[in-house]
Amino acid sequence: GDKFAWFRDEEFARQTIAGMNPMSIQLVTEFPIKSKLDEATYGPADSLITAELIEEQIRRVMTAEEARANKKLFMVDYHDLLLPYVHKVRKLDDTTLYGSRTLFFLTDDGTLRPIVIELTRPKSKRKPQWRQVFTPGCDGSVTGSWLWQLAKAHVLAHDAGVHQLVSHWLRTHACTEPYIITANRQLSQMHPIYRLLHPHFRFTMEINAHARELLIEGTFAPGEYSMELSSVAYDQSGDSTWRLCRKTSSGGAWRSEGTMASWS
Repeated sequence: GDKFAWFRDEEFARQTIAGMNPMSIQLVTEFPIKSKLDEATYGPADSLITAELIEEQIRRVMTAEEARANKKLFMVDYHDLLLPYVHKVRKLDDTTLYGSRTLFFLTDDGTLRPIVIELTRPKSKRKPQWRQVFTPGCDGSVTGSWLWQLAKAHVLAHDAGVHQLVSHWLRTHACTEPYIITANRQLSQMHPIYRLLHPHFRFTMEINAHARELLIEGTFAPGEYSMELSSVAYDQSGDSTWRLCRKTSSGGAWRSEGTMASWS
């Protein structure tokens, strides 16, 4: 194989849909890109990824608005999720963190091309906010080229961390716990649905308990903030996505309100 494949933008883009975490990339449906975080704490809501920058990177074959309307722009956005934890995680030994946004352009041959990465560190008591955009080749210098490689490395680290805490732990392990509890409380052991689900649920609660105790905060990159961060990701996913069920006003029966298929 190509031992330098990880250097290439094509491989970086491929990993967003066929790598460790293909669950985060989303179509850009609104422009300009804005943060939902408190501006007084985390800085301006507007992203540094401007229409002019996008059009420059796609060689002005269309406007940024045309690219959005034609479903040509995709983004992996970890800005609002990670930014509140940047200073907390940086206090841990041998680690660092930024909020990140990565924008991709869908080319005519059906492949994605990364066109810009934005990294942000919020202000602190001693330092003002720092944020910067990086593009392929940047200014054309050797230093600019390596800054682009380092920006991609940060994004891949974020992607792997979100895979561990959100795609895997939260959306595969933790989110099944309400279903397990509900099935055991509400269904007879002879109920066909219970008998169908039981083999899949049998060891999940025990596995999750051991993960909380031994694995997550001891080995995942955000350390002691891992469980807290995954809880925030749950909340940011939206109420309608995660609500299991509710009582109706007539008769008190339980009915499904959300669907796990709506994760993406």
